[in-house]
Amino acid sequence: MVAELTALRDQIDEIDKALLELLAKRLHLVAAVGEVKSCHGLPIYVPEREAAMLASSRKEAENIGVPPDLIEDVLRRVMRESYVSENDKGFKTLRPELRPIVIIGGNGQMGRVFNRLLTLSGYQVKVLDQGDWPQAEQLLTNAGMVIVSVPIHVTEQVISRLPALPDDCILVDLASVKNRPLNAMLAVHGGPVLGLHPMFGPDVGSVAKQVVVYCDGHQPEAYQWLLEQLQVWGARLHRISALEHDQNMAFIQALRHFTTFAYGLHLAEENIQLEQLLALSSPIYRLGVPRMHPVANKGAMLCER
Repeated sequence: MVAELTALRDQIDEIDKALLELLAKRLHLVAAVGEVKSCHGLPIYVPEREAAMLASSRKEAENIGVPPDLIEDVLRRVMRESYVSENDKGFKTLRPELRPIVIIGGNGQMGRVFNRLLTLSGYQVKVLDQGDWPQAEQLLTNAGMVIVSVPIHVTEQVISRLPALPDDCILVDLASVKNRPLNAMLAVHGGPVLGLHPMFGPDVGSVAKQVVVYCDGHQPEAYQWLLEQLQVWGARLHRISALEHDQNMAFIQALRHFTTFAYGLHLAEENIQLEQLLALSSPIYRLGVPRMHPVANKGAMLCER
């Protein structure tokens, strides 16, 4: 029996090695696809292509007795890695004549994401951080675009401190609320103004399939290329008014963060052992624990005081 089991396991190991070799070949082809897309300015994410490929693979899997859900799960994970690989090949520059882009807060987490993507797209990017304000006027005097990527509680303050920008400079903010920052930008700049809200965290390997909400401010024709550049990166755009955006975010983000904080604080006050909860919990519950854990720990320290 042991010999028979060993022989079967050896066959499985050989198949796994073959799968690894096929995955390596696929990633090599994906890299070539990324270079072609970069050269021609094609978007990383093409939903029609992905949907057709998944449908075809599910049908083939069913025909040969493989669970369709299994092959879809595998392919989705492979495609996610493929998007990251394509992302590393760079992107076509849709506005090559654009003057330097200045990211205020460019060394922050989201600022670094946009710095990287814009640099991969061939743009000249400069960073203006907290200690650089004495040189702000010099950095911004010839900017083609200024992106404000700072904590929400100082966004309006930073916008109000901006020196006069060139008339054709595009002023953009990345705050998670839009109405007041957008009005603040319109108050200080008569040129193109755009509000963006990336609906993803700074740890994403690729923005393919990620949602970016945008709110028109002023002269939308001047920043249309930027929206197209976001689509080249693979982002899914959603246009909405600033007021509607904030009303929706009250439920999508604010209420969700509040419930997480309240639950974490309650666990801290009850002196619950998170490790024991995890051992007894379902997969869905465990997904929420990383967000709750810091709150519970901080709450415990507050209770001790």
